[in-house]
Amino acid sequence: MPDPIASSPVTDAITHALAPNLSPQIVANIDAAAVNYNLPDFVFGGAGLMAILFFHGLCIALIYPWYSQRCDELLHRRAYWRVEMLFLFSMFLLMMTHLGEIALWALIVHQLGLIDTIRQAFTFCGSTYTTVGYNSDLMPEGWKMMTMIIALSGMFSFAWTTGIMMLMLKPFHAAQYARKSRRAPQHAPFAANPPKD
Repeated sequence: MPDPIASSPVTDAITHALAPNLSPQIVANIDAAAVNYNLPDFVFGGAGLMAILFFHGLCIALIYPWYSQRCDELLHRRAYWRVEMLFLFSMFLLMMTHLGEIALWALIVHQLGLIDTIRQAFTFCGSTYTTVGYNSDLMPEGWKMMTMIIALSGMFSFAWTTGIMMLMLKPFHAAQYARKSRRAPQHAPFAANPPKD
């Protein structure tokens, strides 16, 4: 595990790259700042956060338009039960998106050498990402900020998913209403893009 007192491989690489152009005092100050202010923690945590949000946005951009278009087609064809099945399948895809993000965090912390095994990394990142917190903090000293960043990514991603789910419920409720009442979906209280006669 990383030693918070010693310089990290990241700061060593920066030091070697800058050494020919900077005085030894400035290089020493950069190295001390990186150690004292946990710069690798912020750098890797911030990069991981951006990667997670990009991945989440990409998945949402693929799932929601596909779902919306298919629901419109199925409502026009009066295949109401298929709309309900499509909703359940889309919820599964959204859940898999979150599991993928937990796996991505686990891969990051494991590859950085912060957690010994990928199984421990997955359990820790899952506990932190969901903000359940049942697992103890396995991060070494100097990398504690990463735990907060993982939790922040999970909170933001779940809020984003919840907003999308609320939009996806409208055609689902319209299909349920039409199937049970045997009336057109445009009469449903939650109808979204109802078929035109």
